Amino acid sequence: MQNELIAKRYIKPLIDVCDQNSLENIADLFNNIAKAFENEKFILIMQSNDVKSEVKVQLILDMVKSANSSTVNNLIKLLAENGRIALIPVLASELTREIARTKRMFKGRIYSNSIVDQASVETIARDLGTKMGATISLNYVASDFDGIRVEVDDLNVEINFSKSRLNAQLVEHILKAI
Repeated sequence: MQNELIAKRYIKPLIDVCDQNSLENIADLFNNIAKAFENEKFILIMQSNDVKSEVKVQLILDMVKSANSSTVNNLIKLLAENGRIALIPVLASELTREIARTKRMFKGRIYSNSIVDQASVETIARDLGTKMGATISLNYVASDFDGIRVEVDDLNVEINFSKSRLNAQLVEHILKAI
């Protein structure tokens, strides 16, 4: 959580000075760098005390050299000065999330113990997106939840349709009617 807050401090000035297209390009660059952090050898180099900070910075700058962006280069140097190179994957994730927020495009998940076909997933995503005034894409995740649960974290939305709760409400309604 703390890393996300720190990353947002670096992202805010980017959002203030860059247009949408530039932000998307920067996000792509940082997502590519973030993929390098999935490599064990790369991580060892970045965490090594034997490798000088300048060498680490130059390695990352070489990864983004083709972009020829002084903004990206300066941001990488700033991260290095503050000892936050390891923050790049979090920065990439948060920047992608901020871009999605401005475009009102969100990702979520559908949990269920029964298989939900792709057409149903798309219908739920479309209907929920219409209600929320956004574009939502959902992925089905098999779980032990007895019913269907839809979660869209960035919108703080969670919807549950539990079979046991529905049965309890149905019994309660019948008992009230008697």
